[in-house]
Amino acid sequence: TIPLLGFMGVPSAIDITRVGSSGILPVINTAIAHKDAGVGMIGAGIVHPPFACFEKAILGWCERYGV
Repeated sequence: TIPLLGFMGVPSAIDITRVGSSGILPVINTAIAHKDAGVGMIGAGIVHPPFACFEKAILGWCERYGV
């Protein structure tokens, strides 16, 4: 959320068709917050998802929408 915009959510998505056609995988930024409010983050990092995730997503999308 963005505090300056009244904590409005931000739209975000990964275009599975672009990943599939380009072969370029997204880099995903991750963070883990402490269970107690105010303590802050207890971990952070980046993840490189496997291409198979996107292949399965594309196949599922095609099956669902009859493409």
